[in-house]
Amino acid sequence: MSALSLSAQLDDLKIITLTDGEMWSARDLMPFAGYERWENWSRAINRAIASVNASGLDASDHFRGVTKMVQTGSGARREIEDVQLTRYACYILFQNADGSKPEIAALQQYFAVQTRKQELSAPISDDEIVARALQITSNRVKELEAKVAEDAPKVEYVEQFVDRDDVATFRAAASELGVKENDLRERLITAGWVYRHKIGRRWSESQNRMVDEVEYRAAAAHGEKFALRPQHNAPRHHNGQVRQTLYIRQNALPSIRKFLARHLEAVS
Repeated sequence: MSALSLSAQLDDLKIITLTDGEMWSARDLMPFAGYERWENWSRAINRAIASVNASGLDASDHFRGVTKMVQTGSGARREIEDVQLTRYACYILFQNADGSKPEIAALQQYFAVQTRKQELSAPISDDEIVARALQITSNRVKELEAKVAEDAPKVEYVEQFVDRDDVATFRAAASELGVKENDLRERLITAGWVYRHKIGRRWSESQNRMVDEVEYRAAAAHGEKFALRPQHNAPRHHNGQVRQTLYIRQNALPSIRKFLARHLEAVS
């Protein structure tokens, strides 16, 4: 498929909304990315969401969980899970997709060009935009490589035997670390590794008053230790947002264990 043909098809897939402008359906983009199974594609989406949150931005501004009606082979219609993506979300998503797939490079170029065009008010050639986008990606890779080298002694064993995508709930991690779940969460909040993110407010029957609805987010400096994943099958927040749960990556447990040991020494 030529670059011009691909660009035209991706332009046709745009969804124009009154509130968010241009959006794309993750389901519509999946075949263009060379993915056949939603389970595999959603893993790339979750990596992209974690990447955006780790940068200090709110991924919910760019990744919106929705449902989509499809027709089955029998002619019946049913709802399936989908995610609406902003132009920026598409760009980050294809940076986090399987780079070994030949389709990914073309999609990375398309969304790098389109994202940069949107940002710039002055005209600029596509070749220069692509070169700049690739330079940004190259710089980010170098930063990640330096971080991996810095953390290598701390997680050497886990990196060898535990997949990076393996995660644990705070409850499971607290049990493995020998602390209470609330204690673990509060210590990480106090240390600045995790923070409470206010979603909105709701009425609490038990407290007979309005209370904040919060979720937990990883601080940018510690984003690689956590994974934020949307819970599309869970009831939504009162304002309609998809609930997102913060998990602890298994390969971060050794560094958290050392942090807890230092904390206990400091208070003893």
